[in-house]
Amino acid sequence: MKSISLFFFALFCISSTYSQEKDSIAYPYVLPIWGQEVADRGMADQLQLPFGVNLNYVNVFMDLEITEFGLEVNGKDFSDVLNVETLNFTQVSATTNGVNLRADAWILPFLNVYTLFSRVTGGTQVALQPTWTDATGEVILQLPAFSSEVEFDATTYGIGTTLVFGWNNYFLSTDFNYSRTNTELLENQVGYATLSARAGYRFGLSKRNSDLFIAPYAGAMYRNFVGAKGNTGAIGLDEVFPELDATFNEAVDAKIASNEEIINAPETSAAEKIRLQAQNQALTTIEEKVNESGLFSTRVDYEIRKELAQTVTFQMGFNLQINKNWMLRGEYSLSDEQRFILTGLQYRFGVKKKGFK
Repeated sequence: MKSISLFFFALFCISSTYSQEKDSIAYPYVLPIWGQEVADRGMADQLQLPFGVNLNYVNVFMDLEITEFGLEVNGKDFSDVLNVETLNFTQVSATTNGVNLRADAWILPFLNVYTLFSRVTGGTQVALQPTWTDATGEVILQLPAFSSEVEFDATTYGIGTTLVFGWNNYFLSTDFNYSRTNTELLENQVGYATLSARAGYRFGLSKRNSDLFIAPYAGAMYRNFVGAKGNTGAIGLDEVFPELDATFNEAVDAKIASNEEIINAPETSAAEKIRLQAQNQALTTIEEKVNESGLFSTRVDYEIRKELAQTVTFQMGFNLQINKNWMLRGEYSLSDEQRFILTGLQYRFGVKKKGFK
């Protein structure tokens, strides 16, 4: 007789089978809680082995938006000269790839908890075109576009939980995890939250072996930084943009000289002369402040706040269970502003109660 059945999976690894009434058997493992109750209902064979270890390769690309940026040199604030508006970021993105290790346990027949640890390498790609405007919004100086990539290593650790439900071979799942990342580029750790929901169907691959199946699924994932009050770090601008110093001074001097030619022209109106003289005074002040500070050649302290350009993505993937112990998984998301690729191998095992061999 058909009945509602539980579908369980760790790291979204689905393990389910047909739902028929069976004789109750003694459940041998210490977890999950209520495992014996499931066995009493004749569905013990639908439970995954309670403990799992997952080894995954993950590759992620994300477009970012810089919402706040400030600089200090020897304790002196330069946010009035170089900030989000004047730096004019045209592209900010990050790419990471590395290995993710995940350990999980089924606490309840429908509730899985896990910890994760990963070590990744990556790079931050930045393109900008510094632009300064006057009080009226008119551009008084615009430098050529610059681009650069800064490489980094990062360590991530976190915790999460998965809640699942199924009927016959259909399944639904929700997952939430929170992680923190350490990288040498930032003094503070970066918090990251992920919430996802998935739905799919399990296809048996062998009439003789009900443990062999493939379960494709699709869903949506929300990802974003947590506690985004900004991060601080230190960097040498000449390391990232080695030509910025010379380009800045050449552009300022050229703009001042161009304005002086117009000011000295006999046909220039008095109002235009006053406007251009004010521009030159502002440019001179900016140039003197930057050069006296050694901004481009000194290691500077910065504060930055960034946000994901796209927080919600469509995900699709599959789980291929070979037997109760081994499973393969793949999950993918491709869009203009994000890329997520995961491929992994899972091993599951049980710890038996006292008295069971």
